[in-house]
Amino acid sequence: MKRITAAGVLGLMAALFGNHPIGAQDQTLRAASFAKDVMPVLKASCSKCHSGGAAKGGVDLSSYAAMMKGGKGGPVFVAGDPDKSPLVTSISGDKPDMPKKAAPLTKAQVAAISAWVKEGAKNN
Repeated sequence: MKRITAAGVLGLMAALFGNHPIGAQDQTLRAASFAKDVMPVLKASCSKCHSGGAAKGGVDLSSYAAMMKGGKGGPVFVAGDPDKSPLVTSISGDKPDMPKKAAPLTKAQVAAISAWVKEGAKNN
């Protein structure tokens, strides 16, 4: 009979849980929060051009209610589908379209916004 070693157990856990460090599992298991994960990024990186009545393209990202109204080009996001959500597609990729006059968002920030949309884009 083979003996199971600690390394073997850790390897199995890594395979099952996507090779995340143990502390990271808590974050990946909790639902993405608009207030905690999305709004702080939008305020810091997008509000200069996308807030209030003079929001570029009519896209106001200053609140959930404003985002629900959409912009001149239509909805800001499609709940449940980040690939069809302009909010996500405009900040994604090697050379994202947004933000135009600032550093691109980090991969973690893009992932958080994408996860929020994928999980239904709830006002939570």
